[in-house]
Amino acid sequence: MKIYDMDNKRYMDIKEVKNPKTKVEQLSHVLHCFENDIFEIVYDKSQPALVKYIESLDQNILYQDGMQFLYFTSGTTGLPTGVFKTKKNSIKQAEALLKTLGDRKFNRVVTTVPFVHIYGVDIGAVVPKFLDIDVWTKENFLPEELAIEAEKEGTLIVTTPVFIKALNRIKKDTDLSGSFFLTSTAPVPKEDGKEFHERYKTSVSQLFASTETGLMAHKTDDEQILNTYEGVNISEKYSMLRVSSPFLAQKILKDGVVEDVKPPFQTEDIVEILDDKQFKLLGRSSNLAKIAGKRISTQQIEGIIEAMDGIDCALIKIRRDDRALKDEILDIYVESKEGLDAKNLRKILKEHFGSMNIAFKIFNNMKIVRSSVGKKIGFKEL
Repeated sequence: MKIYDMDNKRYMDIKEVKNPKTKVEQLSHVLHCFENDIFEIVYDKSQPALVKYIESLDQNILYQDGMQFLYFTSGTTGLPTGVFKTKKNSIKQAEALLKTLGDRKFNRVVTTVPFVHIYGVDIGAVVPKFLDIDVWTKENFLPEELAIEAEKEGTLIVTTPVFIKALNRIKKDTDLSGSFFLTSTAPVPKEDGKEFHERYKTSVSQLFASTETGLMAHKTDDEQILNTYEGVNISEKYSMLRVSSPFLAQKILKDGVVEDVKPPFQTEDIVEILDDKQFKLLGRSSNLAKIAGKRISTQQIEGIIEAMDGIDCALIKIRRDDRALKDEILDIYVESKEGLDAKNLRKILKEHFGSMNIAFKIFNNMKIVRSSVGKKIGFKEL
């Protein structure tokens, strides 16, 4: 395989790169480590708080025998967890992913994501390495540029749900049936998946995964049921998903202490298990609001809001007050030129949830901040 630097229109060698900053440098360096069995700590060095946190840790415990990479979770709800993975974890995972693609043949991979987390490395780097095909990347993609690349027969695109939504909006009249899209674990709304499939005559496989578990399951286009990957065993405890698989982390680093991971691994995902290979994702334990005695996923309400005309993005935080007699309150942060009207929102929520009284407060004129894999991680005022 080779790396193609789309910004400089040239191929780059796979080699050691001290302090890699660009996507191409990150890709070259992680592949060098992977090929040569060199342990590497993979994280976004552009985040000062994360750099400071990692530097504060005992450097001796960061290097564990037999491990290939040490990743760090996003840490949006606290200190990030360090997650150790082996080379075998990545190889077994690539094999399982490729089996779900069937007879599709690819001659290159185009990836929009950076190589500073497990999704970028395991999917954007290890998969093309396993296929022995070239991987193309550039520092910043425009949706129009990605559409042009996807027109080329035999292209596998590794991207995020943000790009799927953006491609729907540009409404480019083109046939992308010769290519196939993979997106990170952030959800693609059902309507967006359906529109994308119908408009571009191709499909997008949404990968359900976490840093600790690796790949767990997948669904395509507007499907709602998740199908587990080969080798993944699922169960549930207190309605939360538990996972055992060959992709599971071997060790985790939490609060400065390294712990062995003993399967099954308990996730925070609220699920409805249909059988031993299929389940529905209902939400995450930290994103479920209790309204009139029922649990409502904030992701579901975000999807309802984002389907409204003029709304670009919405992020909901749950405000809990144990002293109050009311249900939990939803703080709704909205990115939109026009703003979200409370009266209109109540009407639409009533259509979806009936007479259930959902308490909320709207914060308009916000910019929703996302991680490099499309996950909503915060907000700021415009």
